[in-house]
Amino acid sequence: MSQTKEEPVVVKAADDEPDSVRTTSARTKGLLICVPILLGLGFLLGYPALVVVGLAPVLLVAIALFMVGRRPGGNLRRAVEPTQLTRGETATAVITSVNNRVTPTGVVEAIDSIGGQPVDLLIPPVPPRREITVTYKFVPLKRGELHLGPVTLERRDPWGLFVRRATASATMSLLVHPRVLPVEISLAGNRIGQEGGTADRDVLGSNQFHTLREYVIGDELRQIHWRSSARVGKLMVKQLVDNPLPRALVLLDNDIRSYLTPEDFEEAVDAAASIGTAIVQAGLPVALRTTGEDAAVEILRADDITRLLDALALSDPRVLKVSPPALRQILLATRSTSFFLVTGPRTGLLPSAIAALGLVGEGTIVRMGQEGGLTRPRRGLVFRDVLRCEDLGIPMTPGGRA
Repeated sequence: MSQTKEEPVVVKAADDEPDSVRTTSARTKGLLICVPILLGLGFLLGYPALVVVGLAPVLLVAIALFMVGRRPGGNLRRAVEPTQLTRGETATAVITSVNNRVTPTGVVEAIDSIGGQPVDLLIPPVPPRREITVTYKFVPLKRGELHLGPVTLERRDPWGLFVRRATASATMSLLVHPRVLPVEISLAGNRIGQEGGTADRDVLGSNQFHTLREYVIGDELRQIHWRSSARVGKLMVKQLVDNPLPRALVLLDNDIRSYLTPEDFEEAVDAAASIGTAIVQAGLPVALRTTGEDAAVEILRADDITRLLDALALSDPRVLKVSPPALRQILLATRSTSFFLVTGPRTGLLPSAIAALGLVGEGTIVRMGQEGGLTRPRRGLVFRDVLRCEDLGIPMTPGGRA
């Protein structure tokens, strides 16, 4: 989820201007080779006009050298809006040229780099002790770490004889998050709460009656059950147990063999991000796990959703060489009361998911990359077969009909 109202991420300009390198083109070398030939022919044949023509390239080269004599541009400062990039959403890169000189900088051609792809820019002249901002938009198509920069500044003469280049240090790296789309609320919140109460109800009192036992020194007097105590002739107290908060587990299958295409895995990552975000926004904690060796994430508050998106941004598909832990073990480790397995049509995790149903109130398996809608093959198990993550936001009835 992109938030355009946040302050942009800024990389400050360096104090010193970047060093520049002048490059000579093949056209210049050709002209300089022609000079002695034309001069020699002019003197030998006695043609003064040929001598003048032979001196003209020297004058042209001298003028070109003078025009590219200055280092191109000033210092650069980079910013990106919004601060949280999302796959497939438009972002804005802001390049600010800072001129600390007492003379203008002149027009400069710049080549930026986004994820290794060049972007051509034209930076107008910057007055002395001023700065000018140039912006352009881009769309990050890949989830993960995105590298921006460096920016190469170029100054050319009109005849293309010399090029003076300087590489600015305005570089930065950002994480591109998966998309977060609205999903059906019954998929990500309501049914979780029905299994063990809601978060609000547990705050009011999470202890439940378990059994009666004999009073021991230190027990609270208000827990004494007087009717049972009178019946058995000794003090009996109520034994209470904690009613744990509903907690959901979102398990992303990042074994590439489970999916039909690599694009299906990217849709699965979007689905895991959407489901996890909807659970947290419903007021319930969520645990994120993957079948690979990615770091585990526990999200308790809506303010920490960025941690979940960061973890999913860095989760890549792979061929698992070791079988993942059983889903039952993960549920016990995370103390989850429901699970959402996001996988593909070729997954081998179905037996593990069925074996874990005894620990949870309900399990949902989202298979990305095939049609089928919503099915309930057995009590406590829900299948959602969809082609894209957007289809999770369409309410479904059993049998796949909207």
